[in-house]
Amino acid sequence: MLSTRNSRASLNAAHTHAAPENIDMDEGASKLSVIWSILKKLGTSDVSTVRMSLPANLMEPRSNLEFWNYNDRPDYFISLADSHDPAERMLHVLRWFLCKDTKWKAQHPQLRKPYQPVLGEFFQCEWVVPNEAAPTFQQATTSSSSSNKTPRPSMDDATTLFSNDGENVTITCVSEQIVHNPSISAFYYECKERGGITARGVDHVSAKFTGTAVKIGAGEYNHGIYVNLNKWNEEYNCSYPWASVAGWISGNPYITVSEVTTVVCEESKLKCILHYKDEPFFGSPKFAVEGKIFRYDPVLDQTKPIKDLKKVPDSDVVATIWGQWNGKMYAKLNGQQEGLLLDLQASVTAEKRTPSIDDQEENESRRIWEHVSNAIHAKDFAQATKLKREIEDEYRKIRAVNGSAHESKYFDFKVPVLCANKDTVEDSLMRERGKPYLKEGMSLGLAQK
Repeated sequence: MLSTRNSRASLNAAHTHAAPENIDMDEGASKLSVIWSILKKLGTSDVSTVRMSLPANLMEPRSNLEFWNYNDRPDYFISLADSHDPAERMLHVLRWFLCKDTKWKAQHPQLRKPYQPVLGEFFQCEWVVPNEAAPTFQQATTSSSSSNKTPRPSMDDATTLFSNDGENVTITCVSEQIVHNPSISAFYYECKERGGITARGVDHVSAKFTGTAVKIGAGEYNHGIYVNLNKWNEEYNCSYPWASVAGWISGNPYITVSEVTTVVCEESKLKCILHYKDEPFFGSPKFAVEGKIFRYDPVLDQTKPIKDLKKVPDSDVVATIWGQWNGKMYAKLNGQQEGLLLDLQASVTAEKRTPSIDDQEENESRRIWEHVSNAIHAKDFAQATKLKREIEDEYRKIRAVNGSAHESKYFDFKVPVLCANKDTVEDSLMRERGKPYLKEGMSLGLAQK
């Protein structure tokens, strides 16, 4: 079930609103000037709830379901369960989660809005990667003071920790738009090999204009990504930090990240807090981060969670992390040499495989938006805007006829997605908020079509 009676009522009310306002660009106007004028018009409201139809030359020619993909590094994903050391597995999960920012590593990335998915739209793909182990971090070899220490088994030497049954490993993925207003989608990644690995969650974004920057973070129905390592019977919950797009006034927008990312694993009783340091008011941004992996009490953490690195007892710390979130990050396990955890500038987004347009269903992302994307690539923005609004109007009429109720094709939930009030959720189900399950009998993979 995706909604309760109350949430259905709120959605029905939402669909009585007027159609989104159409925003057009004056001939010769720059993209930045148009975006800036829109932001000033919005004020400090939640931008994600404002219904606007932007012109195509401000759009990323991909659906949100494809664009907000967290598996930029599938080679890291298949290695999540390789290590026998719980602290190294935590580093594995943290590194894979941080690599979702590979698409934002440029100092001044292109900032365009993907298509807003229509209700029931879905995107599926898969990655095929070599069946090899990826290092957790590279052991430093230049420190003479630490040269006599026995290093932990780095993942460079971990080929015996998994079974190499073939040359390649496949990761499958599906994302589906399950609620239109507010905009909520669910996603699921699965690797049946390497001990069984899944990652899942729902996407609901909150975006606010602060006057000089756009601040983007998880919405109230978004409870992070859940990563399951079946081999170790472990579940990790990764929370999102807040990102800001600054530099609008100077005409050189850039991305900064603030607050914290947390990764918790109740089974191993380990928790990671990664703190994104505040940027200086004057001068260039530093993009600095620092973090710790430490032992914690899962029961006590439910009522008195540790959120501040300064409050972590030194005796509980098992690893420290530091560096730049969009550059090099380093890690040091207790008693071991420091090493490179991640170099985002050297990270490359992996190519994904998708069905051909002819083989896609009517409500698959690339088929829905095919002609709009073609027009954008051809720089025929007037035609792209026309086609985009025709699609939006068509699906608006469909919702008017069918109502807001929607049964997901792929997902079930133990706790309704639109349930934000903790008081209405039984204690035994608190961990199930925002966690999608594949429907019984549902199989992923392009070969399943």
